[in-house]
Amino acid sequence: MKKTTRKSPKPYDRGPDKWLEAAVATLIADGIDAVRIDRLARRLRITRGSFYHHYQDHGDLLRALLDHYVRTNFENFVAMLPHLQGTAKEKLGTLWEVTASQEYRDYDWAVRMWGMRDAQVAEVLAGIDIKRMDVLIGLFLDLGFGEDGAWIRAALAYHGSLGDRAFFGPFPPISKRLEWRRIALEILCRPEEH
Repeated sequence: MKKTTRKSPKPYDRGPDKWLEAAVATLIADGIDAVRIDRLARRLRITRGSFYHHYQDHGDLLRALLDHYVRTNFENFVAMLPHLQGTAKEKLGTLWEVTASQEYRDYDWAVRMWGMRDAQVAEVLAGIDIKRMDVLIGLFLDLGFGEDGAWIRAALAYHGSLGDRAFFGPFPPISKRLEWRRIALEILCRPEEH
């Protein structure tokens, strides 16, 4: 009978992107404390040593993870702004649809939980929040609201968008959340009564 030998994993068969993908998935599923080199190596089924071909240390991976979040959940958001079509209200609706996706919301939530324990992450999030609010304020100004009305509506829209994850969790399904967001947008965009 022919003896089969089990191949051991190659120590360097994954690139930095695979380590980063595993870190993102682990952060979302289990929080920042679970983003450990040994755990990621098991997840990837490779040796821990290959990690050091791509990252200097655990801190280097965490910096890459935060940079990845900024690129995917913020810079991509900003990059789409010049390409949005339609009225200011339609642009607001498009932005809300983008931020309603489960993947976007779960990643944002996980990084915000991380930011509650890490001052550097909290500082990055604060800068992102200011820039996102500026976009929303600008759109409400375009709809004809005064400065205070635009700011209040932007704050309600933004914090409602962030808070629906905390309030509703993963339920109800995205179709229902989008329906509720559309209703909220109608309310927020109603002209002020004088």
